[in-house]
Formats: sequence, C-alpha cells, structure tokens
Amino acid sequence: FTIIKMFEDKVDKISDKQLDTLRDFYKFAHKFLIIRTKSGIPKKFFFNKAQIYLHQKLEKQKEETGKVRSAILKGRQQGVSTYIQARDFHSVITSKGKKAFILTHDKEATKNLFNMAVRFYENLDEGLVPKADTANAKELYFKDFDSGYAVGTAGNKSVGRSQTIQLFHGSEVAYWKFAEEHAKGILQTVSNEKGTEILLESTANGIGN
Repeated sequence: FTIIKMFEDKVDKISDKQLDTLRDFYKFAHKFLIIRTKSGIPKKFFFNKAQIYLHQKLEKQKEETGKVRSAILKGRQQGVSTYIQARDFHSVITSKGKKAFILTHDKEATKNLFNMAVRFYENLDEGLVPKADTANAKELYFKDFDSGYAVGTAGNKSVGRSQTIQLFHGSEVAYWKFAEEHAKGILQTVSNEKGTEILLESTANGIGN
C-alpha cells in the first residue's frame, strides 16, 4: 500500500497526469514539497541549477543500473542536502518497504536535516498520505507503507548497524570522526538490490579525509 496505489484505486477521481506527478520526483517536488528559504520564508521546492544537474546524473545512473551509488563533493549553499532529503522523502511515501537513514557529522546537522523531512510531511496537502504512526525527534514511520526515516550522528561508532536500510544519506562525510568504522558498519546494511541508494555528500576537508 502506497499513495500511488491509494490514488490508483480512485481512478474515477484522479487523472493520468496527476498520477504521473505522484510518480515523478521532479514533478512531485515542485507540486507538493515546501522548503524554507535562506530568508526563512516557506516556498514550493523548485530545483536550482546545481540540483537539476545532480538530479540528471542520479536519474541516469538509476536508469542504467537500477540503483544509485554516489559521492558528491558540494559547494556551500547549493541545496544538495535539501535535494537528497526531498528525494528520499518521495521514495518513502510512494514506495513500500523503503527505510531511509540519515547520518551526519554532528547533532545539530542531524536535527536540521531531519527537520527538512518533517517539514515536507507537515506541509503536504491534506489527505495525500496517512498520518505517520511514529513521529518524534529521530524517526518518521508509516506503518501502512512499512516505510520511514531514522537519523543518527557519526560520533557513535555503532550507529545504525542493526538496521536494514534501502536509502542512505551520509552528510558531510569528510567530517565523520569514525568514517572507516561506518563504512564497515552502517554502509553494509544497504543491500545491493535494485531500488537502493547510497548518497554521500560533503564540502571539502583537505587531503586525508
């Protein structure tokens, strides 16, 4: 059960164009997702130039291999983290059995990134998705989809090791204190199946990391 199936069951009430908008992340983001701008004003999520470039690269890889594996060296304030959060959120609420995990370099970054997902959820059109069964500071879970979000901070060597993850977002990986341990641990919880994604992004941190 997903929102795609939910709306497909209402064929007399929804058009093919509307279903296409739900399926297509690019169209879905522009139609349904709200972000907070640098000035603090909420607005619809329209991709900027960097996000469009990233989207095209990831979608090409997904089309060719069925999955995504990407290390992204980013500039500041390009919206890469926002794009990945939106991408994972779309997968979580339009697919069954998708678990997304966010691992960042510090607690404040963890909070900020997870709040993006919460903002997406709280600003969706009423009735678009069922109410989350779990919604707290570290998890957003939809029982009907068996999909959701969890977050962690890279200061803990064993974080996320016991989970099974389909979508992994590693943020500011050049600043992870225990990067090698996480590569052996949490990154191994993502299978090599089609539909899985590992996205590692970071600003530069010099030679050696």
